[in-house]
Order: sequence, then structure tokens, then C-alpha cells
Amino acid sequence: MPAKMKTVISASRRTDLPRFHYRWLQDALRAGGALVANPRFPDARYRVDLRPENVHTIVLWSKDFANLLAAPGALADYKLYFHYTVNNYAPLLEPHVPPYAAALRTLEGLLARYRPAQFTIRFDPVVVSAGGELQPTPEKPGQARLAAFDRLCRDLVALGMRGCRLATSHIALYPHVKKRLATLPGLGLVPLEGDALPLFFARLAAIAAGHGLALHACASPRLAAVPGLAPGRCIDGALLAALAGEKASLARDAGQRAACGCTKSVDIGGYGQRCDFECAYCYGRR
Repeated sequence: MPAKMKTVISASRRTDLPRFHYRWLQDALRAGGALVANPRFPDARYRVDLRPENVHTIVLWSKDFANLLAAPGALADYKLYFHYTVNNYAPLLEPHVPPYAAALRTLEGLLARYRPAQFTIRFDPVVVSAGGELQPTPEKPGQARLAAFDRLCRDLVALGMRGCRLATSHIALYPHVKKRLATLPGLGLVPLEGDALPLFFARLAAIAAGHGLALHACASPRLAAVPGLAPGRCIDGALLAALAGEKASLARDAGQRAACGCTKSVDIGGYGQRCDFECAYCYGRR
């Protein structure tokens, strides 16, 4: 009888567990399971098996992995993959995110324990604006975002991160997000419309390639034909299988957007677990 396929755990697309709910995550891992709220029906809960022998990989998402760096705790018993978002926006867009230099110091510390291939560095989402940058270029707002990305690529190479992935996407302007951004004084949002969108992301891809890095696009049909921009898979069963040395599910995750290339996983976070970064572009905020 074939062995049961182990589960890939996502922790979490819905909130920043490593930063704001780290004790909850550690308690759940030590208990061998977690009760998770159904995102559509919050009163309905289901139990997720988190025993190490039944978990293939835990995919962690955060803008701040300092807690894990200081005390891996129960996470040391699992294979890990990291989605580390490093955008380097001004506080107008990311009011409580650690400074860029602090993010790089944390990443450098993690590289003492984990391989570059275990990381996707997320430059995500792209928000072109006159006032959302630490070093704005008001006459050409997009130039500041390109310069921030070039700096990130240079610094990743200096840290020895050429084996990592880079991921990006354009901001999803849901009505509640658009309304929130309109209240930010001096933001000067510049939506990338028509040909401006693929042209801008082609420039990002060229910057990455110039540093020997590959840039992936996350769930965007409009970016599919951009030269040098690979289709993104935040949860990539084939990659996780290669990293862990054991098979993982290659089935498409039917719970994601139609354009999403992710393979099957189980997310253990909940929208009720507050993220206090309060990023202005976040579609999860209401």
C-alpha cells in the first residue's frame, strides 16, 4: 500500500503568523494540530494535523522573521520554506514594517541556518506613487520603485542569495483598497494601465536578470507574456519535493484564484488573527 502523501502547510496567506501570532503557532506545533476557522464561514472550524511525521513542509509568510531567528522552537522539527516580503516603502504605505536594513539583518541571520533555495523574496505588491517611497522621484514616480528593486537585488547578491526566487505582482485595487489609498495625504497613486503595466514589469525582470536572479509573477494573466518574467507559484510542490528529497502533491490548489499556479496546501492562519503591520495596500484589511 503506497504511503500517504504528507501535507504542505501554509502559515499563512491570511495573516502574519511569524510576527504577530508566533506563540499561537508554536503552541499549535507542539500540540500536533490546530483548529482553523473556515474563511467563508468563520464559525465553522476544522482540525489540521501538524504532527511532524505528517507534514511535508511548512511554508512561512512574513515581513519580519525576527521571532523565528531568535527562537525557532518547534519549527526546528520541520522542513521550512520562507516567503519574505521586503518592499522598502515609506511609512505612508507600510507604517509598522521593520526598516529595510533590519529586514536584511534578519535575512542574513536566517542564512546561517537555511539555504537560499528555501526563500522567495517578495517585492510585492508593486505600488507606483509619488509619495509612497523613501527616496521619491516625483516627476517620474516609477523610477523610485525600480531603484528600490535594484537595491534589493544588489543586496541579495551580496548576501549570497542567488539561489533564491524573487516574486512580484501589481497592486490589486479592490474597491475598499482604492478607497483607503485615496485618503492617504500626498500618496499620488499612479495606476499602471494599458501597455504601462507590462513595460514596467519587463524593466523589473531585466533588473533581476542583470543581477543573475529570476523574477516570478504572482497570479496575473496580464503579466504572463512579459519577457523574462516567469509564472509564479508561491506553493510549488515540485520545488518543495526537490528541497525535501521526498514527493509532494503536484495537484493544483483549487481554492486559489484561477490564474494561481500554486499546488495543494492547507493554510492554518485566519483573517481573525490581526496583522498589525496595517499596510495601506492590504486587501485583507477592512
